[in-house]
Amino acid sequence: MDYGLRKDDELIDLIYAAMLGETSWGTFLDRLSDNAPDGRTILFSHNMSQSDDYLAMTSRCEGPEIESYAAHYVDVNPWLPHCAVRKVGLGVYSDQIVPLEDLFKTEFYNDWLRPNGVACSVGVTIDKHGTCPLIISTVTSRADPELNSLFSDQFSRIAPHLRRAARFYQNGPARWSGFNLDISLFDSVNIGAMIVGEDGRIKTISTMGQELLDGGTCAFISPLGQVRLRSGEAQSVLQDMLRRTYTGQKTVSLSFNGLKLTLIRIEKDHISLYFEGPTIVILMERAGSMAAPYDPQQFAGTYKLTPAEMRALQGIVEGKSVNQIADEASVSRETIRSQLKSLYAKVGVNGQTDLLRLVFGGGRSG
Repeated sequence: MDYGLRKDDELIDLIYAAMLGETSWGTFLDRLSDNAPDGRTILFSHNMSQSDDYLAMTSRCEGPEIESYAAHYVDVNPWLPHCAVRKVGLGVYSDQIVPLEDLFKTEFYNDWLRPNGVACSVGVTIDKHGTCPLIISTVTSRADPELNSLFSDQFSRIAPHLRRAARFYQNGPARWSGFNLDISLFDSVNIGAMIVGEDGRIKTISTMGQELLDGGTCAFISPLGQVRLRSGEAQSVLQDMLRRTYTGQKTVSLSFNGLKLTLIRIEKDHISLYFEGPTIVILMERAGSMAAPYDPQQFAGTYKLTPAEMRALQGIVEGKSVNQIADEASVSRETIRSQLKSLYAKVGVNGQTDLLRLVFGGGRSG
């Protein structure tokens, strides 16, 4: 194989095909791996302020080598600090980051790189979200700096297209995996709502949410433009939920200063999580306006819902798209749509917005 000379156009076509769902990102990563002997490619995000917040998609990597890297060697990798500060879109190979004579002295080289047959890493920082860069890198057994330099130049050329893909996931329509609610819905049931992105900044906020924020009783905006909850416990939960590797409860409710705060981690498809990062919905209810908590079993019994209809309802309540509900249930999208139509008829609503208004205690729309 003529390593390092795979045409840019082929890789760029694969980027857009993966972005549009016509092929998988795994196929694109495999093509990059083909560019170097023993090539193994990793697309990863790493929160530099929280070393254990590491998320990776890999091509041709063995499970044990990735597990050991994520468990320990990511913390002693001398290349990573440079990745966090280097210019976005500039392809580099590892000899340009850490001189070989210095690398040979490290635990990372002696205990991880050399045992796994890695002589060099070639890659590029695609994008950055605060202290969390998004990086793609191919490791290889090839030590030739001239050939590795050609590969790093190719990374520079395809980087703008990778960044465009990342921004597509971040800014494109329906990027919240089904949480496409009209934010004014919450105002209609006296609930303030704000949607917060991975960087801690507000993506959108309801009218009542803005009023509560302006009042300063439960939250404020820091000098860096990030949401800060005045409850220490709630702020801690928010910070945890914004970690890409968070595996805790998807919904957490707390009481603070006469308010009920509910934090919801919106479910994302596997690929969106890499490019966009987590999304958190914060609901704020004044004590005097709090509706009775939603009881799924009671709701199902009241309206005589079937298990399939209840599954569809729970998916909508959790902010999932029809596609996600279908995938998790291993049924077609048409089946879920049919179940939702039946659900709407049983509870007497005309669509998702009215359904959620009913669930959250606002009654049916007139």
